[in-house]
Amino acid sequence: MWFNSLVRILPLLFLSALFPGYLVAQTQVPDAPVPDAPSIRAAAVKPEKLKAIFQPGKTYRFINKTNVRMQLPGRGIREMVLEHQARFDSSARADGKSGAQIKARTERLAVEVRSGEKQLTFDSLKQEDRETPIGKHFLGSLNRWVDLTLNKDYRVTNAIEGGRAGVATPLPGLPQFGPRELQKIVAQIPQGLPEDEVAPGDEWIIKGSRDVGNVGTLGFEVTYIHAGAVEYEGFNCIQIDLSGRLTGDVALPSAKANPLANDRMDFQGTSLSGRILFEPTEKTVRLSEQSISMLMEVPTQPGQAPMQVPVEQQINLRLLHVIPSPQ
Repeated sequence: MWFNSLVRILPLLFLSALFPGYLVAQTQVPDAPVPDAPSIRAAAVKPEKLKAIFQPGKTYRFINKTNVRMQLPGRGIREMVLEHQARFDSSARADGKSGAQIKARTERLAVEVRSGEKQLTFDSLKQEDRETPIGKHFLGSLNRWVDLTLNKDYRVTNAIEGGRAGVATPLPGLPQFGPRELQKIVAQIPQGLPEDEVAPGDEWIIKGSRDVGNVGTLGFEVTYIHAGAVEYEGFNCIQIDLSGRLTGDVALPSAKANPLANDRMDFQGTSLSGRILFEPTEKTVRLSEQSISMLMEVPTQPGQAPMQVPVEQQINLRLLHVIPSPQ
């Protein structure tokens, strides 16, 4: 039963709070914390600005893949794999201001949930999957879109949702992938890039806290290092290495439903590592990878020690291509 509660809360935590600045309000993304100034560099190395933008007249396709794996004491391994392909058509703002107007939509969803011998799968490209309970749960996501307004820093300032909403889900414990998730991808792309110009060897830190819905607050501190030039899939990119940690606790869904309950889920020994590959030519992120390791302490029966649950998570945001938008 408590695993079902974790399934309800993990997508919220992992998809909106583990990447600094990733939490997105329904219609507006909060400004990201200002990074510490880059460390002193050698005078001979020319620094450059790493700024991710959406160029008007171009279409961007990204795949966001998340894998969450947890080890339940005496109950085996539980795993959830989510793959979300999205399309973003960029155009100039109608008001003539700097930034962009983005029309975002989901093109494909693939979901796999494994619990021991049991397995649930859904692939939106397979017609037969659309008639299953999990298919009916996710089907409404494919009919939803969102128009986003980006300011001169290419951060979301306004969102207008549209499309046909799906019917009531038969699986309320699983996450949805509608306009909010599309908005989160756009908000995620510039996160971690420094405010100042940087050169190989420079280091900057982003730290702060983020509310996780209304269930609690998680603090974060992430260190970024300019690791130099690399080649990725034939593109010349700049690699940024990252490492950090998260702290805090959040309320379990059962406690949220019961105001008298005080059950909290603590995060212990949380570590985060990964890399960002920024392509200067297209001025966008080609790849963003994160690995997160943590030990969750989940309350059990009164008077008993909390249950310790090791959790591993990988997040991978990959750019498929940038092409001229169809006329």
